[in-house]
Amino acid sequence: MKDFNASQNRVQVKAQYVGSYDDGINKLLAALRAGRGYPHVIQVYDIGARIMADSGAVVPLEDLARKDGFDLDRFLPQPRNYYTLEGKLYGLPFNSSNSILYFNMSAFQEAGIPFKPTWTLKDLEEAARKLTKKDAQGRTVRYGLSIPVDSWFVEQISYNSGEYFCNNENGRKARATAVAFDNPAATAFLDMYARLVREGVAANTGRNWADSQSLFAQGQAAIAAYSTASLTGVLRQIGNRFPLRTAYYPYLKERNGVAIGGAALYLLKGFPEAEIQAAWSFVRFLLEPNTQAKWHLATGYFPVVKGVAELPEVRQAHVRQPNYTTAIQQLATSKVNAASAGCVMGSFPEIRQYVQAAWEEVLKGKPAAEALKEAKAKADAALERYNRSVAAR
Repeated sequence: MKDFNASQNRVQVKAQYVGSYDDGINKLLAALRAGRGYPHVIQVYDIGARIMADSGAVVPLEDLARKDGFDLDRFLPQPRNYYTLEGKLYGLPFNSSNSILYFNMSAFQEAGIPFKPTWTLKDLEEAARKLTKKDAQGRTVRYGLSIPVDSWFVEQISYNSGEYFCNNENGRKARATAVAFDNPAATAFLDMYARLVREGVAANTGRNWADSQSLFAQGQAAIAAYSTASLTGVLRQIGNRFPLRTAYYPYLKERNGVAIGGAALYLLKGFPEAEIQAAWSFVRFLLEPNTQAKWHLATGYFPVVKGVAELPEVRQAHVRQPNYTTAIQQLATSKVNAASAGCVMGSFPEIRQYVQAAWEEVLKGKPAAEALKEAKAKADAALERYNRSVAAR
């Protein structure tokens, strides 16, 4: 924002912090209902895509881009694929991420496990067992694996195994009317994780990512799964304790490709045309290769426009810290299809809560198939309520 404001004297952008992603979309929807108090541009997380398109309050970014001659082919196909609904790009992907594995390579070397970029779920389980260390009393002093209890990781194992998370081909062929998270990949993932927790091989740090990251950074977990956006922070936490390497997210049998996470920028209606154009100029600035490069290297989010990885400062940074290339390579080698596009559906924020609660039930001993079936009933009801509300508008 400061860079944009300093780059020209026609438009001044003011930022307002609205809390978490959930807080942000809830405050926006409240402001839209009130008919006032909403911004020109808002950053909304990936799972808000269906809600934003259905709101009727968004200026489709594809319309602005085509009118202004902005080449949409500058986008990497996966981010563009995610935010395209009914054939039109609604939001412009900005801070995009994907899920990756983080490895403590000192622990790997100690256990005699070679590095490789791709991992099946079975590979991960076997490695986690070998990497676990226990004391004379049988208490775990280093876990083999640590993953936060977050629906996002269940979503990604589904996509990367070629499975859908909601019906109608992830809501891409037609509006999603039911969830599909009770698929074989999600079921196997949750059963595996609960099995390893019971054995003292995997850590149960709950839903808090910070607790899991602290455990990993302190050398008390050998493998972890986080977002690429966590990379800079994790590196800072690790310091010089051990060498870090990152790898692609696991899959059940055959690798398909993960969906992007993060968020997109949406321009809202209801403002004079001059103000909409001013907002669009700010969004365009954020998509410039130099801006994307600065954001990528400061965070770990990967660039969403082509050519950024070839910039000299990015190439040099990648030589110094090769882990920044993992997300880019994972995306480049992912299949572009409805599974890796990610699920778009209404009530996604609420539905994620049901998935996380199901994971917690599995950790308590319930079979994953049973827990996910119960969660599906609640999720399908929430989705039906949402779709009825949209139809009634």
